[in-house]
Amino acid sequence: MRNDSGEHGKVLVDWLAPWLSGGGSLLFMANYDGTLTPHVSDPRDAWLALEVQHHLGVLARTPSVRLAVVSGRDLGDVTQRVAVPGAVYAGCHGLDIDGPGIAFRHPQAIAQQPMVRALGESLARRASTIQGMQVETKRLGVTVHYRHMTSEGRRSFETELSRAIHLSHGGRLKIFHGTKAIEILPQVGWSKGHCALRIREWALDSLPQPMLSVYIGDDWTDEMASRATYRVDGVGAVHHLLERLAYAAGQRGAA
Repeated sequence: MRNDSGEHGKVLVDWLAPWLSGGGSLLFMANYDGTLTPHVSDPRDAWLALEVQHHLGVLARTPSVRLAVVSGRDLGDVTQRVAVPGAVYAGCHGLDIDGPGIAFRHPQAIAQQPMVRALGESLARRASTIQGMQVETKRLGVTVHYRHMTSEGRRSFETELSRAIHLSHGGRLKIFHGTKAIEILPQVGWSKGHCALRIREWALDSLPQPMLSVYIGDDWTDEMASRATYRVDGVGAVHHLLERLAYAAGQRGAA
């Protein structure tokens, strides 16, 4: 998903809704922040709109649909925010997956969990000395939000991060930029793309064929799961797509 083409969004809706109402199987995967919910000033305030939760619930209850939400957030956090029974949830950029009939935690990430936790605690202690620094500790990762940092604060944070990694944790971490944030994960060969393939294998085992797989996201980490074929006008267009898909699922159930 990118915020630059309403026409692509219409094409996607006009393609998927008839497929679903006509009897096709669908695996629908979506990112959370920036896709199901808008990016907000404080990530703690990014809650799912009730009507969106309703549409996701309709899809999750449809026998021919499998629903998954893949997020950089902690697994418990994204599960609580979406709160749709029957969905599959993946946290920490796909390192941690849980749902009906599927459970996965990357073993190498689990092995590095104490190191990542220690780094998160170290950065959290330093956050009080840098204005605007917000540290989000997760089971298998750390996110440092810098949306409210000054340029000087960011330079101080980057110095502190380098020092903390060098002194205590070596170089065995994956560090990359998200949306106004720096993500720190265990250094393992895994991405949202690997996660999406694992979920797709699970869905193929339980859905009648043919099955369409759709992944919607908003940043470069989501491109690892699906090279964008269609681009839609932001979160509002995603909500419209979900509304149409939920309606098509309801029409199929009533047939």
